[in-house]
Amino acid sequence: MTVQLSRGTLKDIFSISGRNNVRTPFVLQVNNIKPVAVAGDVKKYRILVNDGVYSCHGLIDETCVPYLENNGFARYSILQVNDYSVFATQKHIILVKQCELLTQTSDKPGELIAIDTYYANNPDDDSLGVSKKSATGEQFARSESPVATPPVQQQQPQQNAYSNTYGAQQHTPAQPDGAPARRVTPIETLSPYQNNWTIKARVSYKGDLRTWSNAKGEGKLFSVNLLDESDEIKATAFNETAERGFKLLEEGKVYYISKAKVQGAKKKFNHLTHPYELTLDRDTEIVECFDTSNVPKLHFNFVKLDQIQNLEPNAIVDVIGALKHVNEAFQIIAKSTGKAFDRRNITIVDESGFAIEVGLWNTTAVDFNIPEGSVIAFKGCKVQDFNGRSLTLSQSGSLIPNPETPEAYQLKGWYDNQGINESFKSLKVESSSGSANLFESRKLISQAQDENLGKSEKPDYFSIKATISFTKHETFSYPACPNIVQPAAAAAGGTQVQRPPQPCNRKLIEQSSDGTWRCERCDMNYAEPTHRYIFNCAVMDTSGQIWITLFDAEARKLFGMDAGELMKLREASLDDPSNTEFIDKINSITFKEYNFRIRARQDTYNDTLRVRYQAVGIDPVDYNAEAEHLCKELEQLMG
Repeated sequence: MTVQLSRGTLKDIFSISGRNNVRTPFVLQVNNIKPVAVAGDVKKYRILVNDGVYSCHGLIDETCVPYLENNGFARYSILQVNDYSVFATQKHIILVKQCELLTQTSDKPGELIAIDTYYANNPDDDSLGVSKKSATGEQFARSESPVATPPVQQQQPQQNAYSNTYGAQQHTPAQPDGAPARRVTPIETLSPYQNNWTIKARVSYKGDLRTWSNAKGEGKLFSVNLLDESDEIKATAFNETAERGFKLLEEGKVYYISKAKVQGAKKKFNHLTHPYELTLDRDTEIVECFDTSNVPKLHFNFVKLDQIQNLEPNAIVDVIGALKHVNEAFQIIAKSTGKAFDRRNITIVDESGFAIEVGLWNTTAVDFNIPEGSVIAFKGCKVQDFNGRSLTLSQSGSLIPNPETPEAYQLKGWYDNQGINESFKSLKVESSSGSANLFESRKLISQAQDENLGKSEKPDYFSIKATISFTKHETFSYPACPNIVQPAAAAAGGTQVQRPPQPCNRKLIEQSSDGTWRCERCDMNYAEPTHRYIFNCAVMDTSGQIWITLFDAEARKLFGMDAGELMKLREASLDDPSNTEFIDKINSITFKEYNFRIRARQDTYNDTLRVRYQAVGIDPVDYNAEAEHLCKELEQLMG
């Protein structure tokens, strides 16, 4: 059942014309929460709430706190407000005196109008008179715009070192001591439909000053991420504005920012969840703020490692993990430009029992010296799908060793006491079917078909427990070239990685003239070929049947011998029909049950689309593990 918010109520409770029409209870959503210690063990919550149209700052009375904490109160919870009052400082604030928690979580709100912004534009209907009182005299000047600097102060270096008006010709000082606080708009509520807004935000990420060049010209580019209690937003500047911004803004510091252009976020270059982003121009005003107490230093939306296999490729996520292993740095070459890039792969783990590889680039890769066992938080990692799932730190991403967050403290305690001695499941799929979470990713054959696995642009992976019901053992291998060659670089994400030398493995053609075997690629002839498996068989479970292909590594594991040995058995059976070793070997795998890790991908055959299933892992069924899994499922069902 969907809970309906009391739309427009937040405007009415502060309105001269509408406050008498408000009736309790009414329903609000909590955009953001922050605990506030009052005295001793007494605690209140500072909140940002919305009614589906407007957003407003608020407080939750200490009498409500135990009830809310015991019932899962969190960001995006839905509250029924039974009793309240309103008051104002420089902001409109609702005090929730009595409430009921209707839902623990809900969808993130859409575009909202800040109450302070609304009444700044409609001061005559403001029952608390906040806008009228601040719109006169020195208070308005200090709270709405940077304070003009007298000429004698303008020449003082210490003033210019600490504040700046971004596009103006003169510098401005920081907020004077004792001056009223600026009226601040939460980042979460920014939209192109607002005009007179000011945000108070910390630079959570500062990018490099970069140059660009295309058919239209060339220029410079600079981006930052700005963070407050409500959300995080990207800001970008170009050319001369970018040069000034790069010198002015420092990562970790807090600034008042206004008069920037708000526009739709370009998701191709922006991994933040805010629907809009800012463009800083010559009219943008930026003043450093020294009151940083209510501006968070970090903002993460952590995803557990076991959930990454369920995400779409190229998704951007924040993760946190204990550093399990650090590989050496190496270089890769960009295929398009030939430019060399430094790369290092590290492995992190968490309490979910999974391990994942994270790729680092350039100076981050070369300078990486964090000791194994440390906890690292990653912001802005891209999910990659190459031989399973891995992560790469995006260009605007960052890593923070041993961050001061509850998740980091909990993870460090777990790893030092328990995790350091545990084995972890890899999100890579090339090792074996056991490298995936076997039971969670296992499907019936009919499920895989009903879910259309393999019919998307990227291959799908899943596990099945199935029986080999039929084999095409007349053709199970091909003659392969054994010559050692340097393979082409493996392309991934616009880069190419040099791989070690390996056998050619191209198919050999038997020469009728002399009986030798020839590889056209290597321009070489061989007296005997090396056989490699391409083994096709039908597998079935209780719901259906599919045909799968096993290549050399998986078929070797199935038969317990290489393709050349099996070919000799087949030739012996052809020479002597009474020799049954070959057919006995085929029968030994038929009507036996195995765990298969399947890669499903759609291709075209004779102008017809079809899904091809390849076994990328095979293991015998561990019936002890199966029994334990069934026992756990029964325990859950019983209670």
